[in-house]
Amino acid sequence: MRELVDCFLDAIEAREFEQAQRCLSDDEFLYTSPIDIFDNAADFIADISRVGPILKRIERRKLFVDGDQACAIFNLIATMDALANTRIAQWMKARNGKFSSIEVFFDAHAYSSMFDTLN
Repeated sequence: MRELVDCFLDAIEAREFEQAQRCLSDDEFLYTSPIDIFDNAADFIADISRVGPILKRIERRKLFVDGDQACAIFNLIATMDALANTRIAQWMKARNGKFSSIEVFFDAHAYSSMFDTLN
């Protein structure tokens, strides 16, 4: 499980979204966060690939693994001032060697404020 988490986060940080998608189940996948829900891997990857340009790096803080589940705590460092350092907890469940679900927890206030001013 630790290797799968590392593979996924490494791919996201390197903006290698095809590699990241190979870590996700094609048959059963659910992503939930305070700002988005995706019920398939392709739509999730398409969405995160659009925000890839603002990602500077991922600062990994802690990884907890329990069988086919893991929780990664990390800081997402972005180029935009409003999102410069987002603290994230990400709970992942795997089935057959790929993630079947990812649930992300973070303070979405900065995202909400940013999108409110765009409307």
